[in-house]
Amino acid sequence: MAPRHLRTIVATALVLATAPLLTSCSSVQLAFGSTAGGAFAAIDEFRADDALPAPSWVPDDASSIRYTTDLGDHASILMYQSATHFAPGTCDLMSPAASSTAVSDGVPLNDSWWPDAIPDVLFGCEDGWKAFADGDTVYAFTLGSPSDAPAS
Repeated sequence: MAPRHLRTIVATALVLATAPLLTSCSSVQLAFGSTAGGAFAAIDEFRADDALPAPSWVPDDASSIRYTTDLGDHASILMYQSATHFAPGTCDLMSPAASSTAVSDGVPLNDSWWPDAIPDVLFGCEDGWKAFADGDTVYAFTLGSPSDAPAS
């Protein structure tokens, strides 16, 4: 019979070796808060990315695009430059009450390029995104949800 400490070492090694196989990547991502980010010069590059599908309301003239998304629940933040701000007919000015609620709910993520504060007036865009413009710089966020998480 093997010495007790050797059995403990072997058992520990087996547990560590099989743990990743028994845990889905979604639960690992949720547990460790995995995020993905990207930066793109133009909209065509952004639309080709798989981590965060480009929202339909981002206009064709968007450039200097940056995003960060939580891989577990798809909460995301987005920034881009655009003189047109949004694709036509895809975003509407939110009521003061709805804007206030969205502002008080907060932004789900943060990154070095995200502003310190968001204004009191927001636009509601397709797929639950909230957005605001600072000149020709557009910032947007969505809270995502665990049910949006991809199966792994």
